[in-house]
Amino acid sequence: MDEHLKELEILNPWFDNLPYQWENLNSYGSVITYKKNQTIFHQNDHGEYIYMVEKGRVRLFLVSPNGEEKALTIIGKNGILGECSLSQDSKYSTSAICASDVVMRRITRKDFISFISKEPEFILQTLDLITRKYRLLCMQSLQLSYMKSLPRICDLLIQLSLKYSENLDNNRVRLTIQFTQQEMANLLGTTRITVAKNMKWLENNDYIIKEGKYYIINDIRELNELTND
Repeated sequence: MDEHLKELEILNPWFDNLPYQWENLNSYGSVITYKKNQTIFHQNDHGEYIYMVEKGRVRLFLVSPNGEEKALTIIGKNGILGECSLSQDSKYSTSAICASDVVMRRITRKDFISFISKEPEFILQTLDLITRKYRLLCMQSLQLSYMKSLPRICDLLIQLSLKYSENLDNNRVRLTIQFTQQEMANLLGTTRITVAKNMKWLENNDYIIKEGKYYIINDIRELNELTND
């Protein structure tokens, strides 16, 4: 695999079906459900709970003083959120909202600390996820500083294809997840108009096509080459 593709796979903002085992947490906390677009917690709230996602996806994002959103990552199955409240000030560093209907296990901060102190092997899982998020933030900061919007959109489409796609013929893949241009803009830290303009350019130049509600990438390698160029 191309080195750039490897990097995109490692630093994918969609943290779904993670290779973690949290079964030992089943004796802690309780299972709770949320509806799509329901807020779980707000940035700077006191962190009372840690959440482990059993089903669905949760979007973590920051809110600027004037109310603009910057999406950071999407947490799916086997991911945890709220672990940023394990710091001394016990506050959530981001806001969290459901990107779909979600089933989660909610554990008090105190019980989670007790759990990992008794079973320290789970500290490694927690640290691994925190490290993934940190590396992702570093990459996003670098992209915002030095990359133009088109290659960033291409990277995001490739990352989507690495998580949610089905193979077609002749290196084509169909994305199996729906998203809006505003959602892409929030994740990339740009405007919906910029996303719309670049997506149209990619369609006009046959890099992608839209069939119904889903996009097809005509050739992942060509899209990757465009990003590198």
